Amino acid sequence: MKLPQFHGGLPLKAEAWILGIVNLFEVFPCLETHKVLLATVTLEDEMRKWWMLMRESHKEIGWARFLEIFYDKYFPQCVCDRKVLEFMELKQNNMTVAEYKAKFTKLARFAPHMVDTDYKKVRHFEGGLLDDILEKVNVLKLETYIDVLDRAIIS
Repeated sequence: MKLPQFHGGLPLKAEAWILGIVNLFEVFPCLETHKVLLATVTLEDEMRKWWMLMRESHKEIGWARFLEIFYDKYFPQCVCDRKVLEFMELKQNNMTVAEYKAKFTKLARFAPHMVDTDYKKVRHFEGGLLDDILEKVNVLKLETYIDVLDRAIIS
């Protein structure tokens, strides 16, 4: 298995690196402090230099704290705010249901408070569906996100 490497760059590259590392932890569970060691060994170039400076004041930190530090660098609040707004305004428009679902899932990570219950997730997802699909879904009074998604896909 190839370790994901991160050289620095745009927030979306940083997010892709984090997701790759998290996938690695699902296959190879380890202690929180070991997660940081494993993840930081994959940093390259500007990121390696950044971490060398940071690690002196952050010895023995856990994965959650590392993510806070990392996200502070790569996801400033203005970027997160834009993603939350994009999520709030997300509509299916000319996307297929599968494309809409993928974008919904991608953006929902930036607004967990808006999808922290199945009810909220369902209502937000339905709110972006095309009217003709929404009508078919609403008739059934479905309560779970999976059920709404399945019905929307076959509509």
